[in-house]
Amino acid sequence: MNLPGIYPFFNDLWKEYQSCYVISDTHFDDEELAKGCNRLSTDELIKSINSKVGKKDVLIHLGDVGKIECVKKLRGGLKILIMGNHDSGPSNYQRQIWKKKFDKEIYQKDEALMEMKCLYPDCIYTIEEGYAFNRPFEYWLVKADNKLFDYVFPGALIIGEKLMLSHEPIKQDWALDLHGHDHNHKETDIYHKNVCVDVFGPAPLNLNQFMKNGPTAKIESVHRKTIDTATKRKQKRGGKKIWEK
Repeated sequence: MNLPGIYPFFNDLWKEYQSCYVISDTHFDDEELAKGCNRLSTDELIKSINSKVGKKDVLIHLGDVGKIECVKKLRGGLKILIMGNHDSGPSNYQRQIWKKKFDKEIYQKDEALMEMKCLYPDCIYTIEEGYAFNRPFEYWLVKADNKLFDYVFPGALIIGEKLMLSHEPIKQDWALDLHGHDHNHKETDIYHKNVCVDVFGPAPLNLNQFMKNGPTAKIESVHRKTIDTATKRKQKRGGKKIWEK
């Protein structure tokens, strides 16, 4: 995957994945929100997301996740969270993978798996045989994966010269801000794109297709704006530098 307009660092990070999808404000199992909005149920919303996002794709969530356990049901080879105002404690959303060896002389396969489930509940588990030159010579290697977000960012993230990700819309005129938070209004200018499920729809934005359409082409970078502003000020001073009288 090579996204236009994205810094090389992120393209390198995501190069093994096929597509990138962005969504916001899922509010999984938020009964109060469901009462005030004509939105899909949690199961329907998860199904809608997974109908687009595959195991070899990147999924970026722009905050207000809702019930954390629902994240485990979302597909995506790499999952990223930009935290929203309803999300608290970055570590609560962070992916963890635990590994533990169980001596085959003591544990049967199902016993090792059951012990791991007691130690690390509500995870996805895998088990395989292992061998070593010291005790335990033969063992069960069990992995517990909580399947949450691989990366969690408490605040906004700039991923390109003219592209940023945030939960709340950020007032500025030098980048395209992909955001959520607003459950009622679509964007009104070239600097914002609201991907809140109640505005954009339950299916996530395909960032690959979106960026190929050149949505940042008419946006001047912050550097260009700074240079133009300084040039105008210099002209008003008759060409003198700022420290000259």
